[in-house]
Amino acid sequence: MQKRKWQVLIVEDEFRIGMLIKHLIRWDEFNMECVDVVDNGESAFELIQRVPLDIVITDIRMPKMNGLDLISKARELHEEMKFIVISGYKEFEYAHRALQYGVDDYLLKPINENELNKVMKKLHTELMEKYQQSIEQMEMREAVSESRQIIKRDFLKNIIEQEDEIQPEDMRVPLEGEIYRGIDIKLDYVDYNKHDKKQDKLTVERITSSVESILQTEAEEVLICEKENLHIYCLFNYDCSKTKEIRNRISDILSSVKEYLMGFEQYEVTIGVGTERTEFSEIRFSIREANQAVGNRIKLGVGRIIYAESITRGRKTDSADFIDRYRNDILTSIESYSREKLEQCINQMYSEFMLRDDLDFSVCYELAEALITLFFEHIDMQHDESRSVRKGLKSNCQHCYTIPALKSLLKESLGGYLDASREAMEAESAKPIRQAQQYVDEHYGEKIVLEDLADIVGLNPVYFSVLFKKETGINFSAYLVNIRMEKAKEMICDTNETIAAIAESVGYKDSRYFSQIFTKTVGVKPALYRKLHS
Repeated sequence: MQKRKWQVLIVEDEFRIGMLIKHLIRWDEFNMECVDVVDNGESAFELIQRVPLDIVITDIRMPKMNGLDLISKARELHEEMKFIVISGYKEFEYAHRALQYGVDDYLLKPINENELNKVMKKLHTELMEKYQQSIEQMEMREAVSESRQIIKRDFLKNIIEQEDEIQPEDMRVPLEGEIYRGIDIKLDYVDYNKHDKKQDKLTVERITSSVESILQTEAEEVLICEKENLHIYCLFNYDCSKTKEIRNRISDILSSVKEYLMGFEQYEVTIGVGTERTEFSEIRFSIREANQAVGNRIKLGVGRIIYAESITRGRKTDSADFIDRYRNDILTSIESYSREKLEQCINQMYSEFMLRDDLDFSVCYELAEALITLFFEHIDMQHDESRSVRKGLKSNCQHCYTIPALKSLLKESLGGYLDASREAMEAESAKPIRQAQQYVDEHYGEKIVLEDLADIVGLNPVYFSVLFKKETGINFSAYLVNIRMEKAKEMICDTNETIAAIAESVGYKDSRYFSQIFTKTVGVKPALYRKLHS
């Protein structure tokens, strides 16, 4: 669709005729507008140099610069500009010569309105076709560029995730340089409870654009993709002679990102850099080294570049070894719902990382993930809920950039879920007791024995008896007597029923036995109680 009007200049030494031409053209119909009407070729050429024009309608014989010279000079500046020549019958030879300059059409004086607008309509059609072609070409170039970016991004994601060795024939994006290298630009939330997905997207896009711009000055090819938890991975290749320059460009990236993030308070940035690799099949190792390097920010600090070469090698501790060492204590804390014992386990697991400097500290994150997995495998929680909570907690861990912060998150989160599980368990264990109490409230006048009630709520009689006393503070027989006596007191005060009838109503066939129980429980005989409360 057209974005602008076509710009038209009229050049005619007889100003009256120039204004007549302007008056005769149906401007709105052809989506055109008149820029100016001038009376000589020199003024027209000055305007052509300053203003982007689409069509020039010009006379041939004019002072200062004739129409043919105007067309010739204008063609040198704008090959696509269209010209309509106006001439009289006596100037036909001029008009014929004008066609050699690539004039699009010519009109004879006196100007005929229909002929003029017919020519304008033809030029409008040609301009529209040309404009549409340019739009389609631009859209195609953008589509090709976008497709290439998608291919590059997806290939890098596959490198990161793929375990099998990558072969050159698998590569759809050519990498021409001699050396391959990967970096991991990690953004951490200052407060992982406060994040804005829209701002994250804009920030990642800005950083990606900056990284690509900086590296392209030295690298042959640059591949960039974002992964979860605000990891921006970049793989690039370059010639051996550019090693020093590449280190400088990586420093430039950090400076650029820091400068951009100064406008925000929610992010910290760290860059991990993998080792140089000369074999195509090893490119994924440089990416993984970059990720491992950036994981060491938890000990070395954020706002810096961490090279994989600087990380302690040969001392990497498997997170599974740590979990196995503390597995029994962790499971015991879960089974006993002991938050204190769980927090002790977390302190012990991370104590070695707090005290030493010769370890690969990226293991801290792996250890957190392993602990979270073990915890939710043994905590009583719905599967879907557990999966969602586990994913969110692991994500938050990835934004902890100090060991104390990571420990605190694990303690608060896992301890909170442990407390919630204990409360849920206690509520669940109290449920059959509440059911038993409700049954007694509704059937106190009937024969009720503990064994029958235990069967009704689905518990073993002995366990039911112990649980009942734990939840209510008294044994079942005392609870039943209390309920019956409360009901009897209400009936004595509110009705004229005989004591014998009341005794039977609350479950006692023997009125003398009822009287004994009432006196023992309430402190006075039923008849005296009625007198005192009548």
